[in-house]
Amino acid sequence: MHRRWVVIELWLVFALSLGASAVRAVVSLVADLAAGVPLGQQDAVLNGSLAPGRPELDLVLQLVYLVAGLVPVALALHLLVRSGEGARTIGFDLRRPATDLGRGVVLAAVVGGTGLAFYLAVQLTGLNLTVVAEDLPAVWWRIPVLVLSAAQNAVLEEVLVGGYLLHRLRQSGGATGGRWPSAPCSVAATTSTRGSAASPATWSWACCSAGSTSGGGGSARSSRHTR
Repeated sequence: MHRRWVVIELWLVFALSLGASAVRAVVSLVADLAAGVPLGQQDAVLNGSLAPGRPELDLVLQLVYLVAGLVPVALALHLLVRSGEGARTIGFDLRRPATDLGRGVVLAAVVGGTGLAFYLAVQLTGLNLTVVAEDLPAVWWRIPVLVLSAAQNAVLEEVLVGGYLLHRLRQSGGATGGRWPSAPCSVAATTSTRGSAASPATWSWACCSAGSTSGGGGSARSSRHTR
């Protein structure tokens, strides 16, 4: 694939997904800094109610959000199939389920532990908002929605960044004789994408995601509260 088409394709796919999240993250951060309240006294709810006091409507809206968030993944996979490559090109298959599961568990533990430690350390300095993981009503669908939300973020980020973006960057390098992008450039591109879009809520969460090539985050929703 010609480098020009690779670049255009990347811009379009990420403008619909993590790129849009990154823009919202920057705007939210500016709003938090301009609120006149120290960041340490503000809370960020990552998974909150979308229709307070109306649990049935809330559930419908939650599911709509979750499904809509996976459309960019479907688009990326469609583009891979259409170009004759297929999802297997980025490792999106079930050829080695046991091995993939084992690696995923270890990776999640390492990245999650590192991210949590970094967040707690920065939290002590008061330089970031307090993350409230969820503030959903006590209804039967609360836990299933949280699990689905985590799965959505994982699929969105790992397919788009860990698979699709790296694959297309390698192709663009091949189209230019391997001069661009180099391995460091590819890593920088993927980590900056993760860091900027991982979570609009905090400095630290974004930083710890940027420091990993396979950290969690994705397109988490967030709302602000002042304590």
